[in-house]
Amino acid sequence: MVYLPSQENFEKDLRKREQELKCLYRISLETGSDNPLDLILRSSVEHLRQGLQHPDTSRASIRFDRMEYSSGPAPVGDVTSQFSADLLINREKRGDVSIHYGDDAEYLREEEQLVREVAGMISKTLEHREMRAELRQYAGKPEEAGEERWRRLQDDFFEKAPTPLLLSRLNADIVRANAAFYKLLDYPTDGSVELNFVTDRLYEDPGVRAIIYQKLLEDGVLDGLELNLLDRSNTPVPVLVSYVFIDMDGERLIESVYKDIRVRKDLEQKLIQHAENLEKSVRDRTLDLENQKNLLVKKNQELLAMTEKLREHKTRLQTLFKAITDTVIVIDPDFNILMSNQKNIGSRGKCYRKVFGQEERCQDCLLQRVFQERTSVSHEKVVGDDYYVLQAYPIFDADCKIRGALEISRIITKEKNMERQLLQADKLASLGQLVSGIGHEINNPNTFIRGNLFIVQEAMGDIFPILDDYHRAHPDLKIARLNYDIFRQNIPVLIDDMVEGANRIKGIVDGLRKFGKRDEGFLNEIVNLNMITESCLRLVDNQIRRSADVKVDFQQDLPAVMGNAQKLQQVILNMLINASQAIDKPRGALKVTTRLEGKEVQIRVKDNGKGMDEKTITQIFDPFFTTKRSQGGTGLGLSIAYGIIKEHKGRIEVVSELGVGTTFCIYLPVAGAEG
Repeated sequence: MVYLPSQENFEKDLRKREQELKCLYRISLETGSDNPLDLILRSSVEHLRQGLQHPDTSRASIRFDRMEYSSGPAPVGDVTSQFSADLLINREKRGDVSIHYGDDAEYLREEEQLVREVAGMISKTLEHREMRAELRQYAGKPEEAGEERWRRLQDDFFEKAPTPLLLSRLNADIVRANAAFYKLLDYPTDGSVELNFVTDRLYEDPGVRAIIYQKLLEDGVLDGLELNLLDRSNTPVPVLVSYVFIDMDGERLIESVYKDIRVRKDLEQKLIQHAENLEKSVRDRTLDLENQKNLLVKKNQELLAMTEKLREHKTRLQTLFKAITDTVIVIDPDFNILMSNQKNIGSRGKCYRKVFGQEERCQDCLLQRVFQERTSVSHEKVVGDDYYVLQAYPIFDADCKIRGALEISRIITKEKNMERQLLQADKLASLGQLVSGIGHEINNPNTFIRGNLFIVQEAMGDIFPILDDYHRAHPDLKIARLNYDIFRQNIPVLIDDMVEGANRIKGIVDGLRKFGKRDEGFLNEIVNLNMITESCLRLVDNQIRRSADVKVDFQQDLPAVMGNAQKLQQVILNMLINASQAIDKPRGALKVTTRLEGKEVQIRVKDNGKGMDEKTITQIFDPFFTTKRSQGGTGLGLSIAYGIIKEHKGRIEVVSELGVGTTFCIYLPVAGAEG
């Protein structure tokens, strides 16, 4: 079986080889330049790191004569993979080129070979530079070194130079060449073979010699000419050559320096080959993609048709889903909302937070029962001032496991308030009948008491003169175990109090009977607000005086208003009761005043209770709004009172401050001035 690498692995290997070739090519350009050595080594170490398979986590270093040039992150902990190659200058180790990884990756053989090639290139460059430096050291002052040393140094440099060097005559005879040149063309390095560039066909293109000579005549120097030489086996050897005229012993010669660029050419060729392979792979891949594209287009058309049908069904379902006025949500077992028909709830977040505004799961959680009992559940729930009716249904998957629940919630606060209102109305109707009967039962015996008390009061007026005469004759007289002086002083007061109490009972009963009397609702009565306010104070006197001291200030000549006495009495009663309930001190104060303000009569009820904030003030006249829900409040008293005053073409104003108290002011037009 032949293993064929996948397209992905092939492209990966191709990119890797291309990366390594680019690395060698760039380093060869660096080492062949005349840049400072420091810059060459810094650039070369960066090119080396970029040629590795993991450049981001690799580190490359070049150490030469106690100087180190590095690129990449410093190792942390133990180095797991490392490889190095020595820098040899004249067969002496002067440093090394190394790479390492800080993770568990291992180096490839190709990367080890890459390090060796880079070390070789840099070693030759360093050796060449040192020899040139030594030559320059003595070039300007041969007298110091001596003529013999100077020539020996020149010869030594010429022969040992790693770069091919030679001197040739104008007729193309090679006068002198170093070992590196003979090695380049695969000839014996001892110089035993005499060569001529033209007759021995050392040029792949024989005409290039004439071009070289012409350029030298014109410019005196020719630098960086790229051409191909032929080695001993007639194999082309690409080189980069520089030429210059020199005079030696009275003869004009051509000095030339050759640089072997086979590695670079190989790299360029490989890059071209890789590019061609890559283009072929791209063409093949493009053809495959085109076939897949045609198939996908066909499938896409089918999917588009199916998607359109699904969109229509989805639109219908969404329209139906959003048309439901109740809140419908789908919830997962972790109480996360997956879907909702209400924009303010959305499709994310916890159900108890988004629906009920709570930070923790409900104690009587309906969904918990659904997940435990695996059946639908419904119940009513109270959250703050709102009432909810909840229904939840389990959602099963194909394995009959519950994967969520569908919950439908509806706010029934208005229905509950209406229900309480009906109950309250029924209680009031029953109370009216009860008040009428009780008033009659109380009024009959109270009539006897009042009549008899008047007789007793009149009799005591006749009896006291007789008792006074008897007491003067009998100073130790006692009546009802009391000394006569005390009896004579207190009995008239007690009788007056009983008369006053009986009269108050009559007034309270009359007020109850009038309050419980059926009202036709007409606004055609002449109403004295002082009188109905006093009547209201008598009715709630016991309740108010438990929490506050009442002070009244009525304008005696207060004009009458046109309206319905029973309805206005209901408004004033509501104001008085609310004021007494707002007092949270051990002993508060409540003041009721009446005044004429222009063409309006003002009734003011002021307390020093807990007061209200701005938000509460703006809501107190809304139906069903109450701050006393836990105490049985319905939130209808002030709403009804506001409607009654508006019906009488009046107005209600409220001034309140937290911790200071509240003042309700009712303004009603004077009778005959409302038009």
